[in-house]
Amino acid sequence: MLATDRLKILNGLFLQKAFAVNLTSVSSYLQDEHDIPGYSERTFNRDIRELKELLKTRYPTLQDQNGELLRFSRATGNYVYIRDDISAFPTFSDRELQQIASSIEANKHLFAGGAGEGVVNKLRAIALENTLSQYHEILPWSAIELVKDGARSGADLMPIILENIYAKRVVDFSHRGLSSQSKQKQTRGLPVLLKEYNNGWYTGWYVLFQPVSPDEVQIKVDLDQLQLYALDRIVEVNSVAVQPRVRIHPDFRPADYFKNCLGLFRSSSMTASKIRCWLSKDSWMLNYIEKYPIHASQEISPSNDSSVEIRLNLEIDQEVVNFFLRYAQEIRVLEPVELMQQVKMGLEKGQEVYS
Repeated sequence: MLATDRLKILNGLFLQKAFAVNLTSVSSYLQDEHDIPGYSERTFNRDIRELKELLKTRYPTLQDQNGELLRFSRATGNYVYIRDDISAFPTFSDRELQQIASSIEANKHLFAGGAGEGVVNKLRAIALENTLSQYHEILPWSAIELVKDGARSGADLMPIILENIYAKRVVDFSHRGLSSQSKQKQTRGLPVLLKEYNNGWYTGWYVLFQPVSPDEVQIKVDLDQLQLYALDRIVEVNSVAVQPRVRIHPDFRPADYFKNCLGLFRSSSMTASKIRCWLSKDSWMLNYIEKYPIHASQEISPSNDSSVEIRLNLEIDQEVVNFFLRYAQEIRVLEPVELMQQVKMGLEKGQEVYS
């Protein structure tokens, strides 16, 4: 058996929550189910290391936030994935994906008013309704109505953009603004990442790319030169006949573009600032951000007997200001002064609206 096939088997065992992953259990499983004898501790440790690297490659932002995604639990003596929604390999084959598409097509009654936006939510809805159907007669109405796609999907462009990312090919984007009167524009660039984002109005898929001039014959991909477009604003993607040479450093990770962002878009300065905040120990927010950090850079330390200090390293943009305005009753900005003043101005404008 090839090492990659063995890693896929081991990854599958991690996804089975009832299976205790350790050397003894995996060795017995490989012997009994796949007729592979003599699975050594050395091979097991090497497989664990390779799975850690695969997870790091697939989920770089998640690893930045949580550390290693595959860990040894001293309490149980087993290795575990820290979340049940991650996998070192894609969990569906092409055939399974086709079967999923057929299932969606056969259950159109779930999508009243138009197709839903989240494929995963659609599948869960189908599974749920199929499960519940044994308890009652078929209803004369749809029990579930999923969110409409609207104009913010852009899913039809994902395959061609993904293909060009993998091929490292420059393409021409035809795009327009949100306004119905906005004119169509052309941009040439090298796509490097597709990113899903779901926060307030900025909902949908985005493509991160390196802009390219028509006369460039060689491109050096630079993190600080990357730009972001919403897929729903892109009208068409066309290939470029004469491809420039592409130089990408081995350590280049496009997800690092968002490393110092609270949300999706980077500030104009692209410079991270050190933010200090105050939070009462009695606040509901403290338990929440301990479990779900505001940002990967978050550090919390006691300030006094009644409060804590929160430190963040972020590019300050409107989304950061909006965050502190939203939770102004709980968390107070101490530094930098510019951010504190922006939050105060926002609160004052809010008071004027209600005065």
